[in-house]
Amino acid sequence: MKSKFLLDSKQRRKLKFENKQVVLDWISDLDNGLVFENKKMGMSLKYFAIVDEKNNFQYDTFGIEEREGNCVSVVLNQKDEICLLNEYRFMPEKYFLSCPRGFSEINEDRLQCSLREVAEEVGDFEVIETIDLGQFYQNTTFFITLIGVKLVKIKISNVEIGKNQESEDICGIGFYEPDAVKQMIKEGKIECLITLGALMRYFAFVES
Repeated sequence: MKSKFLLDSKQRRKLKFENKQVVLDWISDLDNGLVFENKKMGMSLKYFAIVDEKNNFQYDTFGIEEREGNCVSVVLNQKDEICLLNEYRFMPEKYFLSCPRGFSEINEDRLQCSLREVAEEVGDFEVIETIDLGQFYQNTTFFITLIGVKLVKIKISNVEIGKNQESEDICGIGFYEPDAVKQMIKEGKIECLITLGALMRYFAFVES
């Protein structure tokens, strides 16, 4: 399993000394209000000042801007069971039950992002149907860009943990009856807010 360490100035020097091929993707340009930017991930942290109606300074903060194509997917199999991954997240270093999701690549729309991430994280499948379930903000304190929600119904015959899943730090893939997923939510077993938002969109869609 991959791990993380704080990349302070000492660790940056050590990392570059031990492996001169390492390229750090985050750049900073505070002169233009850019705290950090990562073009590969399509993400930037921008520096802002908040003022009142008379233009009096209140406080400074930052906003996270991402690519428009980022997407989370509610994946159903041919029995209408919901797919949940048992996936390790480095922040805050624990496993989560989560829906497939990911960063879009350059010039990739939400549906393309969704289908690619499902292929990478779930496995080989045949698409039965896709439906746009809308979008939401991950966090209204820092996030500037909406994340899309797609319903992806698939025909899948064999679910195994392969190399793709191992590289994504996924140790389990399961398909669950909707009532079982609701019970997991009730019991606090699903803690990922992006997953909870996507599932809420899905349940509102099917129950309306």
